[in-house]
Amino acid sequence: MDLAVDKKQHYKTISKTCYVANTVYLFIHVFYLVLFLIAKLYIMVAVDAAVIAIYLAFFLVLKKQKYYLYALLCGNEFFVFVSVATVMLGFDTGFHFYLIGLCVVSFFTSYFSKISSATKSLIWVGLSVVLYLTLYFVTRYNAPYYAIDPWLEITLFVTHAILVFGFIASYMVVFLRYALSLENQIMNDSRTDELTQINNRYALYDYVATIKDKTSKALALFDIDDFKNVNDIYGHATGDYVLKRIAEIASQTLEDAFVCRYGGEEFVLVLNAYGKTSYYDQLENLRTSVEREPFEVNGEPLKITITVGAAICPSKDIALEKWISLADEKMYAGKSAGKNRVVV
Repeated sequence: MDLAVDKKQHYKTISKTCYVANTVYLFIHVFYLVLFLIAKLYIMVAVDAAVIAIYLAFFLVLKKQKYYLYALLCGNEFFVFVSVATVMLGFDTGFHFYLIGLCVVSFFTSYFSKISSATKSLIWVGLSVVLYLTLYFVTRYNAPYYAIDPWLEITLFVTHAILVFGFIASYMVVFLRYALSLENQIMNDSRTDELTQINNRYALYDYVATIKDKTSKALALFDIDDFKNVNDIYGHATGDYVLKRIAEIASQTLEDAFVCRYGGEEFVLVLNAYGKTSYYDQLENLRTSVEREPFEVNGEPLKITITVGAAICPSKDIALEKWISLADEKMYAGKSAGKNRVVV
């Protein structure tokens, strides 16, 4: 996995989500301000004007990439504003719905923050439950400060129901997309050889499973001749260099083939079997490309060759292990015959 790319995508997701959320929250409070002015609720006008100023200041916090601090400040702002608005306007206005949404947002924030902790999210959930029940009982036994008109009460209740369910759905969509992206990346990384960055044996199993008629394909197995000597004499760093370069040559030479590092110095190829001559020519081209490649170690030339064994699949239902075994027999026949050759 490319950790630099993953980290960049991680913070891009956080940044975009925070900026969008802060903008939405700001416009919501502007909407409140208009409603409170129309209804002549001047205390709430003052409170809401202060909240608008706070959200404008939050953009500076986001600009400095203080995302966890932003989430913490937002959570406290929600608690204070919901408490004041509910006491002033009544429980039936639906401001308490925000506390439900806050529970979801707290887990989302914890997942994406550097301070990932389910415990911290549970603390926020606990505080939300306590505040929710407190507001319910306070407003049950005490009349709200303002006796608002039914139109405003209904407008606020419906608005909050829509907003909170919209918030929850939006955050879940972002989380789902990010989770699916990570899942795809993990799946891709698990099917990629770390050293050579080509397919590994697990990708080979997946690929062969998708072939409906294996008799239309040829499987080739090759390894690097005397590769142990390369590692023993020149070191594993040189061995890694040779493996990576051969993987590149195979991918470039056989553009239409499935190329896989099977393990160690062994590679597996799956080619279209247009005919024995055709795929032999493809493999011979690969062999000669490797033979002609100017490998060097400390400025000195290094001769590298490969031996290839290949077999057209004899049955569409053949197991992959058996198919590889057939190619392996051909490859070892080539080894016995002197190496650096293609045997089909």
